Amino acid sequence: TLINKMRKISIITGRRADYSRFLPIIKEIEKNNDLEYSLIVTGNHLMEKHGYTIEEIKKDNIKIDYTFEMFIDDEDSGAGMSKALGIAINKLPDILNDQNPDMILSGFDIAANLAITIVGAHMNIPVFHIQGGEVTGTIDESIRHAMSKFAHYHFAANEDACQRLIKLGEIPEHVFDVGCPSIDALLNVKDDRTVLERYNLTTPFFLVLQHPVTTEFGESESQITETLKAISEFENYDSLFILPNNDAGHAKIIDRVKGSERKHVDALGIADYVNLLKRSSGLIGNSSSGIHETPTFNIPTINIGSRQNGRLRSNNVFDSNYNKDEIINAINSAIDWKGNTADKIYGEGNSSSQIVKYLKELDISNNIIQKQITY
Repeated sequence: TLINKMRKISIITGRRADYSRFLPIIKEIEKNNDLEYSLIVTGNHLMEKHGYTIEEIKKDNIKIDYTFEMFIDDEDSGAGMSKALGIAINKLPDILNDQNPDMILSGFDIAANLAITIVGAHMNIPVFHIQGGEVTGTIDESIRHAMSKFAHYHFAANEDACQRLIKLGEIPEHVFDVGCPSIDALLNVKDDRTVLERYNLTTPFFLVLQHPVTTEFGESESQITETLKAISEFENYDSLFILPNNDAGHAKIIDRVKGSERKHVDALGIADYVNLLKRSSGLIGNSSSGIHETPTFNIPTINIGSRQNGRLRSNNVFDSNYNKDEIINAINSAIDWKGNTADKIYGEGNSSSQIVKYLKELDISNNIIQKQITY
């Protein structure tokens, strides 16, 4: 019977942000005799200017089954993002036919994952989606909710997100509150005291990660300029900029950061990121990591602009507009707050084991493929 058959799970990763969350789940799958995974690597992982982070995956001894390039002409625009999505949708049917998975584990709000969710639904492969139901700004909001409509099961990060998925017409029995798997990944990282030396950082320091906002494509240069101006007012603080992802508007941000006197890196592996984050005075920018991950280490977040609008946040988040003086105020509030305890609203770090339990047990027969809105 189906129960005794080993279930094969197809996973795709396009950048550090989704890989770091899939990693603890993959490690958990590896411990199970009932499950196996097949990993597809694409997107930023294969791009030199984004740190060629496929090397990170190899270093973690994670087996890679397929690779393909999405960003063929590296066009910094919404059109470039759309072409990349089209390439992924075009490539994945052949890969999935070859893999022949029993199910797809897709995640978050990233183009490669949207592509595999759409293709899986069309090919009648059950899709399990991680972290649907959350609210944010930018194109990510639309991508995330679109993925929820194509997916068959939902692993949400909190009760708020669960309720929103149910309001979107998803079947309540197919929605599970498991927390955020990135917390598991953070807690699995070994402590490394040499990290500051390796990045030539002195304490106190800020980590800065500011991505473009696709709906504010033309303003990314002026936005990062305000952040740079604000940080330069804190003369006693060092800083390390992590260059942004390749959403439309990224080139101007990269140019401005590289043109400043500030230390920067193309990308950070999860081990170095965690070791820097927990030693920092705060994370500045607009990364979802500032909302999901910083509470684990009670590190404050200075969240700038609209990218995370509406996302459920802990008491360690200080919001600001793209304005030097507002950013300075938020940084000062964060410095005052440091030493307090953040609310753990995205789970305690046991998401992976819950997700893997459901991957083993849930119905993946044709009964669940034909979806219908519940109202």
